Amino acid sequence: MRTAVIKTQNPVQELFFMIAPPRHIASDVAVLKDDVHYLIGHDFDDRLSKAHISLFKYTGKHTEDMLEFVEEKAASFEAFNVFLKDFNVFYNGSKRTIYMDIVNKYPIREIFENLVKEDRDFTPSITIAKNLSSEDFLKCWPYLKELNYSNQHFLCDRITVLARNGKKWVHYKDICFGK
Repeated sequence: MRTAVIKTQNPVQELFFMIAPPRHIASDVAVLKDDVHYLIGHDFDDRLSKAHISLFKYTGKHTEDMLEFVEEKAASFEAFNVFLKDFNVFYNGSKRTIYMDIVNKYPIREIFENLVKEDRDFTPSITIAKNLSSEDFLKCWPYLKELNYSNQHFLCDRITVLARNGKKWVHYKDICFGK
């Protein structure tokens, strides 16, 4: 298992567990975020965040116990391909979030349910633009919904863990699947 533990100013008390796509997909997402920025004419939530599929965040003093728990669970996970296709929208009151859609959501939901053990409404996705006003949404959605983003996929064989270091999230370690 590859581990690259970072040094932080204080003990790590906040972790972010995610699935990170490879560079070529992360680059596509960065370009799409730039397109949204151009179309709406200003910054937006998470514009500079790297492409990822969120699983969960942990805050507390027992980070090593949480990492051990996730490592034990991940030992039973099998690698699978994540297939991406086009874009969709989450509606949250007056706000809109545009995301890259995942065709085969089930394997990611299964990982989420094994780790989080909550019956939450979890939709795996890669965020493009988060919490847009209706006005900003209408400026960029016609462009994005017409884009054909398909035949893209990547192998998911690990969970990436970030740690909060001050105001930034930094790579902490990768937890590889066991099968």
